[in-house]
Amino acid sequence: MAQTNLLPPAFTRIVSLVTYMLGIPVFFLVFTILYRPQYEYRLLEMGRDMFSFNVTIVSCILLGVMILSRTLMAIYTHQGRLTRRGWWLWHVAEITAMSLFMSLYMTLMYHGEYTYYSMAGICMGILTSTLIYPYTLLYMIWNAMAEKETASMDDDTLMRFRDQQKQVKLIIASAAVLYVEAKENYVLIRYKDGDVVKEYTLRSSMVALEELMRKHGLVRCQRSYYINPVHVKVLRKDKEGSISAELTTPNQKAIPVSPRYYDALAAML
Repeated sequence: MAQTNLLPPAFTRIVSLVTYMLGIPVFFLVFTILYRPQYEYRLLEMGRDMFSFNVTIVSCILLGVMILSRTLMAIYTHQGRLTRRGWWLWHVAEITAMSLFMSLYMTLMYHGEYTYYSMAGICMGILTSTLIYPYTLLYMIWNAMAEKETASMDDDTLMRFRDQQKQVKLIIASAAVLYVEAKENYVLIRYKDGDVVKEYTLRSSMVALEELMRKHGLVRCQRSYYINPVHVKVLRKDKEGSISAELTTPNQKAIPVSPRYYDALAAML
């Protein structure tokens, strides 16, 4: 899968999230102990041989913030997708949160010698100058992986979803699409990203996407739905005669099927 202004899936998979959770605090711990930047050393040493202790506590603070942050990111990206800009802003928010918690700890340790806000500025400077390296390195690694994934995919299997301004907003493998649902003046694209089902809202109409969906094997099953037959497990009819398509992917809603489209869809299963 690949996106244009959206963050590639490689950045928000579990292995990526865990790498950030552990990599950022571990890098801070190892880098600070090994290189002992002068200003940072004086602040954390406190003139009381407290350097190693304080570095360890600050690293734990960073770990706690990263666990919370990346858990929230996992929840957020399960519902939608981050843009690249949003992803970098998320990092700024992470460093800001780390600085505020680190500042609280350091202010308490200095017993009021520094004000909280002056300490917050110091901590922000220390963390930004130190963590810019792992953030940049990890970005380069996951970006390279995302580009490799995109390059390995046959272009004929990719669906390019465009908005009303004809701008490409989502590029995704046709086999990953479960269904597309019309919602007033936009459509919902439900698709699989690995083992996770995600949803993307596109400002467009079903009519504008019909040619694209037919080209890639999606079929109309109801006035508001196009479905991918690859993901249909079975067609069911209830006592009232209403027909629905049950998907192979667990915990997904049944898709309504109009009688006029039933025969064509059933023949493809």
